[in-house]
Amino acid sequence: MRFPTISSGTLKLLDVENKLTSISMPSFLGINSMSTKSAPAMGEEKYKEAIIAQAKKDFENDKFGGHNNSSYRTLKKSFVSVVSPDRKGSIAQMLRQLPFMQRGNVSYLEVKDAKGNITSTYSPHNGWHAIGTREERNRESEFNAIYTEAWRALKAEAQQQVKPTSSSIDTFI
Repeated sequence: MRFPTISSGTLKLLDVENKLTSISMPSFLGINSMSTKSAPAMGEEKYKEAIIAQAKKDFENDKFGGHNNSSYRTLKKSFVSVVSPDRKGSIAQMLRQLPFMQRGNVSYLEVKDAKGNITSTYSPHNGWHAIGTREERNRESEFNAIYTEAWRALKAEAQQQVKPTSSSIDTFI
């Protein structure tokens, strides 16, 4: 099937212009940024200690993980990024290979790792998005298990310390 060509003058009259928009690199810094491979900030035992310390801090502040907890999110991102794919390198390489004049005509991009798994996507309307890998999901689960176990142990310990006294039992009888 053949589609008619619409001239740029007609598009201008219709107030529709084909503006070349450059595709910029996503941010890789900060807790709201896209994850990419990074060297471990500490060893595995130190990470476990840090996760348990975070659970203790959060328990003392009557919190449990969450999106509004920046120290929790920063630690989790650091823990998971150890197994993240090199999204920064892959995206930079893909952008170098994409001819400049075609960048404004991109409606959707997928960036894949060496195994062929999609690691990130781009669209002009939604920007960049990381697609979690199996390794990242497993590492997140490991983080969540350590954190939750420590937090629940602290809660159980606190409940054991608050035992009813005989006088409080008498008032209920």
